[in-house]
Amino acid sequence: MQKLDLQKFNKSKSKNIKIGELSKEVIEMLHLDLKPQNINIWSNRIEEHCQKHKKEYSSTTNYYQAIKSIPLILSSPDYVGIHQNGNIQYIKRLNEISLVGIKIVKGNNGLLFRTIFPITEDKLEHNIRIGKFIPFK
Repeated sequence: MQKLDLQKFNKSKSKNIKIGELSKEVIEMLHLDLKPQNINIWSNRIEEHCQKHKKEYSSTTNYYQAIKSIPLILSSPDYVGIHQNGNIQYIKRLNEISLVGIKIVKGNNGLLFRTIFPITEDKLEHNIRIGKFIPFK
């Protein structure tokens, strides 16, 4: 999948935009009761909800690299996991370690991008040790 074009993305009139797919591999690794399906994002989600994590990245450049790389993170993560709230987590090392949260929408059988933010090496290693993050094959 290509990188997100943020200018085109923010001007989109469509409410849901496909940014990736839940793969059979992730379903099997996480023992999900789901079928392969699209992962969508609302056109205003980054502007309205992800900007708050911008300052958590070490630079604005790293933040925008992570945002533009969301399709790459979803298609080729380094690790996957499930948050206690039920969100699917995709983790990838870019310039920083980025975690993408995907919400499973009950009733609609849909998947929606929730958030992206950086995590520390210590948090990554801890979650690998306790089995929360599973290396993606």
